[in-house]
Amino acid sequence: MTRVVVGLLAFAALVARPGATQTPMAKTQAPGFFRFQLGDFEITALNDGVVPYPTKTVLPTATAEQISSGLFAAGLSDPVGMSYNGFLINTGTKLILIDVGTGGKLADNPGFRGAGRLLANLRAAGYRPEQVDEIYISHFGPDHIGGLTQPTGVTFPNARLRVSANELAAFLGDGSISGPDSSYRRFLIGLFDPYRRAGRFAPFDQDTVLVSGIRSLATPGHTPGHTSFLVESRGATLLVLGDVIHLGAIQFPEPSLVTVFDRDQREGAAQRARIFKLAADRDHWVAGAHLSFPGIGHIRADRVGFRWAAVDYPIPR
Repeated sequence: MTRVVVGLLAFAALVARPGATQTPMAKTQAPGFFRFQLGDFEITALNDGVVPYPTKTVLPTATAEQISSGLFAAGLSDPVGMSYNGFLINTGTKLILIDVGTGGKLADNPGFRGAGRLLANLRAAGYRPEQVDEIYISHFGPDHIGGLTQPTGVTFPNARLRVSANELAAFLGDGSISGPDSSYRRFLIGLFDPYRRAGRFAPFDQDTVLVSGIRSLATPGHTPGHTSFLVESRGATLLVLGDVIHLGAIQFPEPSLVTVFDRDQREGAAQRARIFKLAADRDHWVAGAHLSFPGIGHIRADRVGFRWAAVDYPIPR
């Protein structure tokens, strides 16, 4: 019996010893897409990447207690991985993409090397960029518009590009793609001009119907022309927030906490409180560009502030 035990222990030690036969760790995730049904519309969340941000840098007025309690309640650690999400809407007659990710154009910054994956995830989700009919831009942040072009030309060759007229005027003066020069202006012109020259660039006014079932909703603060989108089908509503919120673990319970990225922090906080109440009161679905992927769920009113109820994984039909 003793010989048997000794032999088993020797065998176990041999198996446990590191060697070439061990399987290496993959260290990757599944493709970043997530689908759910909204009435007759199919919604696909597309992840462009996850970028780490120190919480205090994003929310400069947050106290240490607000940060620690918020992160603990959400099971997060600092720095927080902030998702970069776009949302694809198949209405049955049109394929519409809200925001297009970085396009890898921020890769020179080491923190953004994990971004630029939206196009690959679009294809992994079963779609091709040439199938996209319309692109709606929430605002002119580079992480929302960078994917419009590639070195070879436009990314979405058959899509009409729609942007807020207020946002266009704020960033490009009189609303035309011309005028005083600046590095960011040149960046915008490089992205928009190919669509304009092809006759597929169409600014929209605030709070207007874009296609049947989708309308714009002005939510200025983060930028002057920042826009959210209301998507409605068969009595179900999805509110696509853009950058109304950045760090959900802290800003849902404390919507008054300002974000360093907001151009008008007071207006940004006011819009956040307004939109959170709207979504909670009407039980809208919500999609956030920087909420943890897939960034879809409901906002619930709490005793103080609000809380996030993330979407469940849908049962295949």
